[in-house]
Amino acid sequence: MDRIDLLKTFLKVADTGSFTAAAERLGMTPQLASKYIRALESELGAQLFHRSTRRVSMTETGSAFYDRCARLVEDFDELKADVRQDHCKPRGQLRLTAPHCFGGKYLVEALADFSAEHPEITATLDLTDRYVDLVEEGVDLAIRIGSLEDSSLLARQIGMVPIALCASPDYLANARDLNSPSDLEHHTCIVDTNFKARNKWTFLVDGQPMTYQVQGRLKINSASGARTLALKGQGVLLSLQYMVEEDIRAGRLVQLLPDYMATKLSINAVYPPTRHLSARVRRFIDFMANRFKNLK
Repeated sequence: MDRIDLLKTFLKVADTGSFTAAAERLGMTPQLASKYIRALESELGAQLFHRSTRRVSMTETGSAFYDRCARLVEDFDELKADVRQDHCKPRGQLRLTAPHCFGGKYLVEALADFSAEHPEITATLDLTDRYVDLVEEGVDLAIRIGSLEDSSLLARQIGMVPIALCASPDYLANARDLNSPSDLEHHTCIVDTNFKARNKWTFLVDGQPMTYQVQGRLKINSASGARTLALKGQGVLLSLQYMVEEDIRAGRLVQLLPDYMATKLSINAVYPPTRHLSARVRRFIDFMANRFKNLK
């Protein structure tokens, strides 16, 4: 028996809750569908379904098996399409994760446009600032900003984002002058711990990168939270520019030391090397690279 046929039969029975309905959709007899499930259960050494006269439902083992089985079948279909050079219509499930603020500002709209171009792709987007283990959690692609830790993951840079130094007018009215990066030693700074460097901030001084260790009473692992602290006059903030640009334009924050701000952080598409990079993932990476190439 073709194991892929066994897996596809399992998925269809699970989706319909019926051997008869699954068989109709697969173009086979209910007896053959039942035979395939028995063969799969025999090979796995586990029961996948509870059977009754009215309904078929998955066992706990069947439920755990379902997601990985679906991914395997999707990958096989994608691989078959690749071999046939059928790249016109990528299809299947795309599982994505991205930082909360970046995703909300840029990725949701981009995903909507991508979905309109590729209606046969379904997507699940998890916006979170926690580190997601792509292999363990079955995620196809992560968007990560800044330098990457050494790992077994593969990455492609798809854009760059500038950073800005800023503080509120209220804070600056009661603080010492800030004319160069070295003056930061006299200032309270807000540390966004999502930045890999954290309290070690780098500036361009006389054409050379210089790193300064800053001090502050408040540390937070949220870009939006750090912005709120800056708006409340709690100190000087080093932030991704897209987080504070509207506040700067409105005068709620004042941009500082623009002549020293040469640093940009990379936007990276990160994916596991152990899985076949499907057409849908490749197409999404290309789409995002084109989307973010002129991000400012």
